[in-house]
Amino acid sequence: MKHNDPIEDWFYTKTSDQEREELEKAIAFSSNLAVPIGKSKDQAWNQLLGNIEEQKEDNERALIPPREKVSQWVAWFTGIAAMLIAGYLTLYNPLGENQMVRNKAELGKVERMMLPIGSSLTLNSSSYSTYNPQTWYDKRVVKLEGEAFFEVTEGSEFLVETSNGTVQVLGTSFNVFSRGSNFSVECSTGMVLVTSNGQQVELKPGQKVTLKDKKLILSEFNIDKIATWRSGDFYFDTTPLKMVIEEMERQFDIKIKVKTDIAERYYSGFFSRTNLKEALQLVFVPMGLDFEINNKEVTVE
Repeated sequence: MKHNDPIEDWFYTKTSDQEREELEKAIAFSSNLAVPIGKSKDQAWNQLLGNIEEQKEDNERALIPPREKVSQWVAWFTGIAAMLIAGYLTLYNPLGENQMVRNKAELGKVERMMLPIGSSLTLNSSSYSTYNPQTWYDKRVVKLEGEAFFEVTEGSEFLVETSNGTVQVLGTSFNVFSRGSNFSVECSTGMVLVTSNGQQVELKPGQKVTLKDKKLILSEFNIDKIATWRSGDFYFDTTPLKMVIEEMERQFDIKIKVKTDIAERYYSGFFSRTNLKEALQLVFVPMGLDFEINNKEVTVE
């Protein structure tokens, strides 16, 4: 430290080398503390002071042990600095300012994730989501790859961004599917605005939009069957068999090799994640296809 004013001069003449070293460490640490993610400086300071006030008595006992050779005001200052540092460690998010939060559901797994201030999303198998907690309180943006069901509380603008399009909401629940070039959105409650390739479609409960040949196609669906994959049930309506097989691979963490042409085959029906053999029978037997299970590999012909 440089001696630039009378107070500092007084400080350096009235304290020992050990006292100055301890105090300088506390000041150096506290000078690097950052504003917690998603809060203004005023909000962070008020919350920190509140936490310190609640634990003041215990912290004083733990952080300011009696030392005969340390002057009273140095002990007081060091204790306050220590309480600030302790409060920082419990209040502040250790993530960096630009650190994204990334969530993933592994093959064969479904994961429910809580988002800041009450919203949530449930990721289907082999799906990913990311968001920036630093900007969340101003604009809620989730980037999605795969499939997820969102339950959004009212608040600032909420966006789901995918490689195929964007979903904008204010307070609702809905399902988003975006894998490869396949993209669909189903609205459960509230309203959502879907944007893709310069087109916009507004959805109400029970309405669905599907991207086909780069055009958004609006249709109705059975709202009772929205996102039933969360409980392990999968329903299909004239769905390309290739997509059904891909879903089975994700849910059961298996590889399905098809030794016949299925390019023009479509499936309408159901399977459950609870039993692999039963699921294979429900999908392939009605189509006159045989299958054989060998550990985590299934051959269809």
